Amino acid sequence: RGPATPRTPRPAPAPAPTPVSAALARMAGQSMAMQQVRSLVEKVARSMAPVLISGESGTGKELVARAIHEVSARAALPFVPVNCSAIPEQLLEAEFFGYRKGAFTGANDDREGFFQAAHGGTLFLDEIGDLPLSMQSKLLRSIQERSVRPVGAVTEQPVDVRLLSATHK
Repeated sequence: RGPATPRTPRPAPAPAPTPVSAALARMAGQSMAMQQVRSLVEKVARSMAPVLISGESGTGKELVARAIHEVSARAALPFVPVNCSAIPEQLLEAEFFGYRKGAFTGANDDREGFFQAAHGGTLFLDEIGDLPLSMQSKLLRSIQERSVRPVGAVTEQPVDVRLLSATHK
């Protein structure tokens, strides 16, 4: 057999980076790809730029959006998730922009929309690709102008929201 050769001990594996937020901690896995996702979340959270998250159904797009919000400066403010594909087409404008009393039959009170509900925080539009093109263009205008006009109103209201969107398309 021969003399024993000394073994050099293997270095201990590096500990996984400590997530900054609970949302980052909820992201399963320590693969290089997941570490890149976490790093990208932290990077885009510092920006105010709109973000489009794409991926198949069930891949955690809303989890990524929540993580971006929780790591951002807006973390203490509202996070308003909206499943765009679940809203009937005839209600889209009222749901997104709100409405004024008397704007249509059944509008007995003023009601704020998703943009007003998310004021100061983050509006997450899930499955944005399922919205009709006419509504997508209205959303684009609201994003560009940073204001919305509730249904039945004559003036626009300023809104301050961080917009995150997701699609499977």
